[in-house]
This record gives sequence, structure tokens and C-alpha cells, in this order.
Amino acid sequence: MRSLARAGLIASGVVHVLIGVLGMSVANGIRVRADQSGALEAVADAPGGYILLWVATVALLGLGLWQWSGALTAGPDESKIFPRKLRDHAKALGFVGVGLACLAFAVGSRPDTAEGTKTLSSTLIGMPGGVFVLAAIGAVVGGVGIAFISRGVSRRFREDIDPPEGPWGQVVVAVGVIGHTLKGIALMTVGLLFVGGAVLTDADWTTGVDGAIRWLAALPTGPWPLFAISAGFMIHGLYLAARAVYLKR
Repeated sequence: MRSLARAGLIASGVVHVLIGVLGMSVANGIRVRADQSGALEAVADAPGGYILLWVATVALLGLGLWQWSGALTAGPDESKIFPRKLRDHAKALGFVGVGLACLAFAVGSRPDTAEGTKTLSSTLIGMPGGVFVLAAIGAVVGGVGIAFISRGVSRRFREDIDPPEGPWGQVVVAVGVIGHTLKGIALMTVGLLFVGGAVLTDADWTTGVDGAIRWLAALPTGPWPLFAISAGFMIHGLYLAARAVYLKR
């Protein structure tokens, strides 16, 4: 199970790095899907990509099971709002979700996360009270983003990783702080766009990470916010790889 967990963390890290690379491509005017679907499509189109996707599926599902089991042995936790057991369960569901996405591409399907999210948002907007549900989804996603930022700034992610002493360990911790913080900002942006879509009853605002990246690319500030967020996904991917090496449990 530990081997599967390590492999799953590396697979998740690769997906994050690819999302960051695709985000950089959007900043350079290249038309790509800068989200999980775009990343997995890039893997599927690579030589031997379908084999890699099957390996990633098994590894990520194993990682999800391993992460879920952490809640069974979690000790006392000072956090009353988001205790360790709940954090382990949430992370496990996230890893399983990525694993199922890998499975979809491994069997030849090409789901589009952005379009699927937009369709769901359109359906909600057309339903009585649906805009409140859409706004609530945005609030939850934004809340997850805040949790990522808090986890990075407070270095609480060290509950999952056991870096070595010395300069290299400090580098690993710095990567964790930066990666968590910038990914949190990206998720907050996604959440705010969902809320904006609910207020304006416009599903075009609600296309997930891909929509957030394109919104950042269109800002009058230039490409720097987009570069920062894309780099954040890449750095968080490196953190996940480091966590695979220095797995704590």
C-alpha cells in the first residue's frame, strides 16, 4: 500500500505539473485545455500514454485507499473546524477522483471537465433556486482554496511529510509552502468565478480551473498572475513528488 501511495503521489504530481505547463501555454496564446482533462489528454496522446494512464489509475486508487486508512489511526487533533480524520477523508476522495479521471481516459473516453462543469451550471441556473446551489458550490471550492493557503502558510502539511534535516529539507518545506499557497489562490479564483456566474446567471463563468486560467490571462495586469498560478500548480506537483519520497506514515 505504501508503494501504491508513493506511485499515486507521483502520478498526481505529474498531473499538476502538466496543468501548470498548459497554463503557461495559454499565456502564450496556444489554445489548449488548461485543466485536468487537458493534462490527461496530453498523456493519452503520448507514446505509451494509455499504459501510463492504467498505471496511474491503479496507483491513485491505491493512494486514495491508503489516505482514507490514515483516518483510522489518526491521533488527537487540536483542529475543531477541520480535524485530521476529515482532512484524510477529503484528500482520499480527491485522489480517487483523479484516479477515476485517469480511468476514463485509459478506456478511451475523452471527458471535458470544463464543458461538463458549464453544462451542470447551466442546468442549475435554469432551475428554481439553482443559483443558490451554484453559489454554494463556489463557496465550498473557495473554502478549499482558503484551507490550502492556511495549510501552506502554517506548514500544517508537514503532518504528511518527513523531510530530511538541513538545507535540502528546508527546500522541500519551502516548495510545500509555495505550492499549497498558490494552488489555494487558484481554487479561490475558481470559487469566486462560480459565485460570479451565480450572481450574473452566466454559466460561461463556471468552467473550473480552465476558466480561471483564461480569466487570469485576460486581466489588464498582463500574464503575471497566470504565470504565478501556473507555476503554483507545477510547484505543488513537485511537493507531491517530494511527499512520495519522504512519506511520513
